[in-house]
Amino acid sequence: MRTRTPLAVAIVGALAFAACGSDDSDSADTTPPATEEAAEEAEMSDDEMSDDEMSDDEMSDDEMSDDEMSDDEMSDDEMSDDEMSDDMSEEEMAAAEGDVIVVASAQDDLTTLVAAIEAAGLTDTLAGEGPFTIFAPSDEAFEDYLGEMGMTAEDALADSEGLAVLLQGHVVAVADDSEMVAGMTEVPFVSLAGTELVVVVDGDTITVGGAQVIEADIFATNGVIHIIDAVIAPA
Repeated sequence: MRTRTPLAVAIVGALAFAACGSDDSDSADTTPPATEEAAEEAEMSDDEMSDDEMSDDEMSDDEMSDDEMSDDEMSDDEMSDDEMSDDMSEEEMAAAEGDVIVVASAQDDLTTLVAAIEAAGLTDTLAGEGPFTIFAPSDEAFEDYLGEMGMTAEDALADSEGLAVLLQGHVVAVADDSEMVAGMTEVPFVSLAGTELVVVVDGDTITVGGAQVIEADIFATNGVIHIIDAVIAPA
């Protein structure tokens, strides 16, 4: 029987130890790359997450900017509407030939009213800055009123104080076109005489203080005139 000599045992042990060392070395060499790849993937995920978060933030900022732009555009639109309304009013007044006295004097059916305003001493007042809305009785309306009162035109014109009160009851200190007048059904006008002028709208018919508007929207530089078919008598 053969026996192993100490030298042979030593050689076998050395080879076995070398083989183990080689395995350990291979393991040590392969582990770090896997760890480095995992770290790189983790860092990449963090970067991608940061990019996504940045994109979300940028989107939020963009959405906010769009919302703010929409609000600004709405404000601009509303401003444009307001400016248009103001411009229309200014254009209407600019197209007028003068103040309410001048414009009334140019109307063929307001001769009695103009004479009454002069007799009552209201010419300077109504030629002033205003604004005024005059519910102007036509010549026929004055004729009917005087007939009902049993008075002549001369009698009426001679009573300047009574005439002033009567005429002030046809004037309000605003410049309202017919559309605005039609919107006053809930709240009556208050005239310069302190009387209330109730507005009633029935289809296309507008009555103010019981008198029907027969011609509307005669614009002046300081107001507007609406011709009515009756004199509004003081209450």
